[in-house]
Amino acid sequence: MPSFVIKSSQKQYEIVIENGLLNHLESHLDPAVFYIVIADDQIPDLYLNQITNTIPKHLIIRFPAGETNKSMAIFNQIINQLVFHNVPKSACVLAVGGGVTGDLAGFVASVYMRGLPYMHIPTTLLAQIDSSIGGKVAINLAQAKNVIGSFYPPDKVLIDPQTLKTLPPRQLQNGMAEMIKYGMIADDAFFHRLQNEDVFANIESFITASIVIKKHFVEIDEFDKGIRQHLNFGHTFGHALESYYKYQKYLHGEAIAIGMVAAVTDTKIKTDLINCLHKYQLPTNDPALIADLKPFLQHDKKGNAKQMNFITVSKIGHAEIIPSPF
Repeated sequence: MPSFVIKSSQKQYEIVIENGLLNHLESHLDPAVFYIVIADDQIPDLYLNQITNTIPKHLIIRFPAGETNKSMAIFNQIINQLVFHNVPKSACVLAVGGGVTGDLAGFVASVYMRGLPYMHIPTTLLAQIDSSIGGKVAINLAQAKNVIGSFYPPDKVLIDPQTLKTLPPRQLQNGMAEMIKYGMIADDAFFHRLQNEDVFANIESFITASIVIKKHFVEIDEFDKGIRQHLNFGHTFGHALESYYKYQKYLHGEAIAIGMVAAVTDTKIKTDLINCLHKYQLPTNDPALIADLKPFLQHDKKGNAKQMNFITVSKIGHAEIIPSPF
């Protein structure tokens, strides 16, 4: 059972990876605690039943799935439910689902009564290897993704790779974009494994390797002031595409796949990246022009009023920050 401890200035928290973990949550959840279970409407009842059978005191809050619902409107609905049910400050938020749920539930936890503890049970590949780790929580506005948010680490992350068996293929491919990103920015050997091996035949190993890479960046630069920005490779254009299409056309990883290709100028690297993305049925281009995306690029968080920090890769396994004027 692989486990990691992520060190941050706010707290240390454990990440546990175990097949079948949902079958024995009693070693991770306290039956004396009141839990607010937040999940979208696509999460199988099976998972929620497994969880709530372990916690006698709980409130389940469900919301419509999709990036468009990581919004102020849904945030307000959830907060109002917490107030209506008189949820105490001693309660713990339990985010069950993908990246949208984790970001939204984490943001709720960060502001309700000036902060509740919260935990992740990520059930998508993208959430298991990326969004549940590092303490970023946020909601979207129409003009920009993740523009309202904070750094608020969870108390624990519980990963059961078996939950991936209920995902549709598109959601698995969505997570592969972030996994490919890790190889591109930090580990050329890992990238070549993604090119040549059957990832889903040994998914726990690939989840673990991805977390090792993410752990390195978030511990060395917790608040995203320097090297952690390498994790945003592909995200400048990717977030702009998501916003431009009003979060309707692409899943997050699909937009990031296109953004990574746009961020590479070396022909050989671009070809290798495109071939790897195509292996996992991910898109690599879009007809939108830079002029179309510029209003959304200007909301990018990796810069200031005069320039943005553009992340590129000139050698597989090594990213760099290129300041670029608007």
